[in-house]
Amino acid sequence: MFRENIIAELKEKIKENPLEIDNYKNLANYYIGSNDLNNALGVYKNILEIKPDDFQSLINLGSIYFYKKFYMEAINCYKQAALIEPENYATYYNLGNIYAEIENFELALLNYEKAIKYSPDKAEIYNALGYLYQDVDSLEQAKKFYSKAIELDSVNFEYYINLANVEQKEGNNIDALTHYEKACHINPNDEKAVLCLANSYSVIKNFEKAQKYFDRALEINPAYYSAWVCKAIAMCDNNQAQDAISLLKQAIEIEPERPNAYILLANILVDEKRFEEALLIYKTVAQILNKDAKISTFIANTYVMLDDYDNAVRYYKKAMKQAPKDNEIKLIYLEMANSFINDKMKGE
Repeated sequence: MFRENIIAELKEKIKENPLEIDNYKNLANYYIGSNDLNNALGVYKNILEIKPDDFQSLINLGSIYFYKKFYMEAINCYKQAALIEPENYATYYNLGNIYAEIENFELALLNYEKAIKYSPDKAEIYNALGYLYQDVDSLEQAKKFYSKAIELDSVNFEYYINLANVEQKEGNNIDALTHYEKACHINPNDEKAVLCLANSYSVIKNFEKAQKYFDRALEINPAYYSAWVCKAIAMCDNNQAQDAISLLKQAIEIEPERPNAYILLANILVDEKRFEEALLIYKTVAQILNKDAKISTFIANTYVMLDDYDNAVRYYKKAMKQAPKDNEIKLIYLEMANSFINDKMKGE
């Protein structure tokens, strides 16, 4: 009721004075604060009908379009904003984000460089450039820009996580660990930062500290699906398969529609030679990932381990139908068939 009263009050003010822009902006801000983007979008359109050169309304409207994945509409808003304030970095930064999202590297880079030209001290631009170069595997360039972002804003923990991710991808595990620790020091209650640190300790096989931070991430958010899954992977790496199985079952209870935990659980059950249980899990995830050739192949492989070649052939054929251009599946099928024939010829 409180929300409805505020909206009604703001609408009444607009009705009384339909050309007063601030009333529209207050209403739009309230809609955005309530995550009601559709209504906010409509209000910004109303503002621009009254005042087509309202820079901030164009930026905000573009941001809503971007969030809703209406990229051309967002681009048009930002380009109009650039005509009004051609030296405002925000237009080029936002354009860069859109072009990066649609994987147009050249235009993204061009706009980020323009943003830097007009605001060279904005850390978020360098961070965005780091993402851009990381996406095309230019990791040294990515590190350079993440480091610049940290230089300009040393208390943004996400910049340290981004830099650490690249270091880890390059195999620089100790450097990665240092940056993850810094991120956790800045924001010890951020579940993502804590999970990254836990994973980093797991990578260097320090399972005692990894366990500490996995537990901390789950203390912050007991329903943190990724933490349950990552902790299970660490348990597997530490030869604790039974603990991993329990953790993955917990993850499945939390988010039963996500496939990762099912696949990992079934893979562990196969390693434990619990083939019948694994089949049930694979078939469950096959319903979530409809027509997924990889899952059909896993099912076929498991049937081979059970010496059930009729069902194995059925699922290999299903996998080949789901991914007709995947030569690896065909090769696996042929190897299975040859092995079966050879066994028969030997009388096994």
